[in-house]
Amino acid sequence: MNQEQESYISLIKQTSKETIRIKKTGWEEIKLPGHAHEKCQIIYTLSGTLHVQIGSTSYFVPEKHIAWIPGCTEHELSSKNRQVSLVIFYLSLDADDKDTALKEFSIYHTNSFIAENLKFIASKGTEIEQADSPDLYAFALSFFKLLPSISQDMGFLLKMLAIPNDARLHPILAYLQEHLHENLKMPQLAARFGFSVRNLSRLFNESGIRFSYYVNNLRIMRAIELFADGGRTMQQIAYEVGFATPNHFNRVFRQITGVSPNAFVKND
Repeated sequence: MNQEQESYISLIKQTSKETIRIKKTGWEEIKLPGHAHEKCQIIYTLSGTLHVQIGSTSYFVPEKHIAWIPGCTEHELSSKNRQVSLVIFYLSLDADDKDTALKEFSIYHTNSFIAENLKFIASKGTEIEQADSPDLYAFALSFFKLLPSISQDMGFLLKMLAIPNDARLHPILAYLQEHLHENLKMPQLAARFGFSVRNLSRLFNESGIRFSYYVNNLRIMRAIELFADGGRTMQQIAYEVGFATPNHFNRVFRQITGVSPNAFVKND
């Protein structure tokens, strides 16, 4: 963590409970090591996509989506996009036992109503103080508390990548991410890393990873990242992430996300 990041995290930790802090990132690289603070963190991905690492699980947040990170949650932030623009809100929420959605990490899809309210709140500067702007503070806090109930939970995008406990799989999974454009098959992968097909299959199974499903998830996640970068046709993206035909890409994309690639892009 660099000095600027450390200073801002320290500022967040020192911010009073009666203050909503707002941070806007420009077109910059996102790479923030593990950290935690008491504030609930709501991240709106204006442009680009985001990876949120919590424990051994990596979550994927597409463009024009919201990551809801509860307070006191250790997390890392990163992105593979060329340029990323985020709006981040830090606030204190007193959630009772009924407000389970406020206490859990979630990814939400935005609509025009949500987007306009987020932009309105973000337009008020770097902080909203309850003492200085009680009505605005009350509105913003109420809006954020309602966010889980008025947003569509993107459950299919949760837990995109689980880091297995068995270290023997780590270089293999890293290889998969770097070679998605290739025709990835278990026999070739086993030979490259010195396993028999049977032993490598067992290693995946014992770690709770279904090989073909895992590879398809990686490919769809990479496709969504490429959507955000722009400059490519849907057909080019399909080939670039390793699908033999656009039809196969469309079918797998729909299986994983519930919508076609074109519909996904249009909704963003």
